[in-house]
Amino acid sequence: MSVSYSVSARKNPAKPSETPKFYAQVQATDECSFDVLTRAAADRSTVTSADAKAVMDNVMNIAKEKLASGQIVRINDLGSFRLAISTEGVVSADKFTAANIKKARIVFTPCKELKNLCKTLEYKKTSTVATRGEGGTGGSGYGGTGGGDNGGEEENPLG
Repeated sequence: MSVSYSVSARKNPAKPSETPKFYAQVQATDECSFDVLTRAAADRSTVTSADAKAVMDNVMNIAKEKLASGQIVRINDLGSFRLAISTEGVVSADKFTAANIKKARIVFTPCKELKNLCKTLEYKKTSTVATRGEGGTGGSGYGGTGGGDNGGEEENPLG
């Protein structure tokens, strides 16, 4: 099995006069829903699909509570979830208030087994996407530009 990708041209916003370069982006072939996931888990164990759903629902609710209280949620064979914040800078520490916090996000860090999976993937080119407009900036796609790790911030699995 291989991961499909397409290629598109992207301009460097810091250097708009430069010729665009081509980058790959993952093209998802499908989506695995919660129901499909829990049915598959039930098929591989002694629990029913309803039991698997109930456990996963409880894990989700507890994870939300723990994250909201500032704890890191570590699921051994999956990875860890933690909060990160974006703030506005101020001239001194005593001037900083909670109002300087602009947004929070949840960062997922995969376990070692999932990280190792990324080292063994095979890839299959599906298409080349045309550049938007005159050299445009392209889109972010499902997996970025191949220019680095986004820290798992593409999608928030906890809502």
